[in-house]
Amino acid sequence: MTSTKTMVGLLSRRKVLTERQEALLEQERKALAALRDALARFGADVAPGDSRTLDDTIAHLDELFLLVIAGEFNSGKSSFINALLGDKVVAEGVTPTTDRITLLRYAPEPGEHTAEEFLLERGFPADVLKRLTIVDTPGTNAIIRRHEELTRDFIPRSDLVLFVTSADRPFTESERAFLSAIQEWGKKIVIVLNKADLLEPAEVEQVVTFIRENARDLLGFTPEIFPVSARLAQRARAGGGDEVWQASRFETIERYILETLDEEQRVRLKLLSPLGVARHLNDKYLAVVEDRLGTLQDDFSTLDNIERQLDLFQSDLSDDFKYHLTEVENVLHEFELRGNSFFDETIRLGNIFRLMRTQELRDDFEKYVVADVPREIEEKVHGLVDWMIDRNLRLWQSVMDYLRRERVPHHQQGLIGDIGGSFDYNRGALIDSVARRAQQVVATYDREAEAQLLMDDVRGAIVATGLTEAGAVGLGALLIAIFHTVALDFTGLLAAGLVAGVGLFILPAKRRQVKKEFHEKLVDLHAQLMETMRRQFDSELEQMLTRIREAIAPYTRFIRSQRELLVNVQRELSDVDVELGRLKAEIGA
Repeated sequence: MTSTKTMVGLLSRRKVLTERQEALLEQERKALAALRDALARFGADVAPGDSRTLDDTIAHLDELFLLVIAGEFNSGKSSFINALLGDKVVAEGVTPTTDRITLLRYAPEPGEHTAEEFLLERGFPADVLKRLTIVDTPGTNAIIRRHEELTRDFIPRSDLVLFVTSADRPFTESERAFLSAIQEWGKKIVIVLNKADLLEPAEVEQVVTFIRENARDLLGFTPEIFPVSARLAQRARAGGGDEVWQASRFETIERYILETLDEEQRVRLKLLSPLGVARHLNDKYLAVVEDRLGTLQDDFSTLDNIERQLDLFQSDLSDDFKYHLTEVENVLHEFELRGNSFFDETIRLGNIFRLMRTQELRDDFEKYVVADVPREIEEKVHGLVDWMIDRNLRLWQSVMDYLRRERVPHHQQGLIGDIGGSFDYNRGALIDSVARRAQQVVATYDREAEAQLLMDDVRGAIVATGLTEAGAVGLGALLIAIFHTVALDFTGLLAAGLVAGVGLFILPAKRRQVKKEFHEKLVDLHAQLMETMRRQFDSELEQMLTRIREAIAPYTRFIRSQRELLVNVQRELSDVDVELGRLKAEIGA
């Protein structure tokens, strides 16, 4: 429900705003709402003070012009306000007398009430308060730091800042810092040099020149400067006479507030004021977005490097795998050479009676041809398994080391002050989780168990090819069974041929037949064994890569979703920036 105060503000505003100003005000409202929506996407990463400032700025669009009086403790702010209002409305003293923000509004009778913690609203029947609201702020650079925080927090709501500095210590370093903070919000600043009666006329001009030059260097523009004596102005209003009034120089600043700062000028400043706040916040968080996108680009580079490592690992593994297969092939090749030599030496007419002894022939074939082939192949396969397990562990270790090395520069500190907390926390937690997972794999990896599983998979795959009907036996036993079958095949083939007939032409033909079929048998065995091993190890390689990609998947999803979010927010903030610039140019025209 709209409050009575807001309704009065709305009615008062609508009486003086032109149709063009009304349109500009509505456009401002939409731009500020768009900024609020964009910042809402940051969630917990938006500083609470910034959200509150933006909300206050939007609410302030419907209030009277806010003239904020700021300055250091004991600069004479309170005496300046009392001189402007023509009465002792706010307390004065040599110690900090203002411990909260005081809004001075027009009221037929004096009165006050606490609007909220640290915010007091005081009514007083001064004509100037019909045109604007004067804000008395706690002095800065006092012992009580909370006072300065209150003033700094309220500055964004101001439409014009009158900054009071004292002639006995003008433009101090702490005042420079405070003015710089005010300027960040894009506020119009007017400087009041109070206690000018402490200086000779020539000294006043020297101090004004000093302030003007330093303010120009600090703020980037030359502010209006009014030397006054609030003490003499109060004395004059209390009956001190025209001479005292002239000596106070107060008429110039009073005329500025009441006449130069007329209705049109106040409306113009009021329209420009929220643009300064919005521009400050927009620039601040646009910088956050760009920094985060830069950080995410490093994350994508990290992922790209990991993918390149995985691709290189896969390529190297494939090349090295060929070498290990060649070792198995060499065992089979030597097996074939021994077999051919055995057939050449055995299948001869002089060995005709020996050839009739099938069992003896089979024993000799297994002893001299088969020999240690099963054991040699099993050793080669074991070596291949061990090599692959070691490469797998080294890959996990390299991913872990790379992530640990790359994450340090980015996620341990916030990007701008206390902003970026949850982004950095979530990102850092995910990177830590991935690195920790990699470490756990390396630490808990049961190398022997993994090797045995892989050997069992190879054995099972060989059985599945139909090379043998062996059951659950070891690879060595399986290979012995295979080559024992070969021995049976060829010694049986010899015996069958010899039973059919013996002659000079039979033995050479039988030898050629046996060698040919022996070769074909080994070609088929070689092809099936190589294909089985390659298929099994390709599957194991794919499982290795899948495990690593699954381990880093949360991190990958996070940076991809964050980039999509940030790109959208960047576009929204950029659109708001363009709109704010357009409004500022139109209002300032």
